[in-house]
Amino acid sequence: MLKKIKNIFFFISFCTFVIFITFYYFSDENIMKTNKIRSSYNLNFITEIYNLPLLKNNTNDIIEFSDEVEVFKKKKKKYKFWDLINK
Repeated sequence: MLKKIKNIFFFISFCTFVIFITFYYFSDENIMKTNKIRSSYNLNFITEIYNLPLLKNNTNDIIEFSDEVEVFKKKKKKYKFWDLINK
């Protein structure tokens, strides 16, 4: 009997918690606060973007191409497998 009462109490507590949270989440006050915070973040973001310094591009001729693939192909061991099949 005590276990049932305890379970009912936990269930009712959980339900009230969920109900209060949903009422608060969907309230007009919370929606207005969320929109104000989002708009302030947006304004701060825009001002920070315009204040960013532009850096000079210094990446010219950084990549040096080499023929390592061709060298690997030349050094690769030649297998005779296909020659055995063709005979």
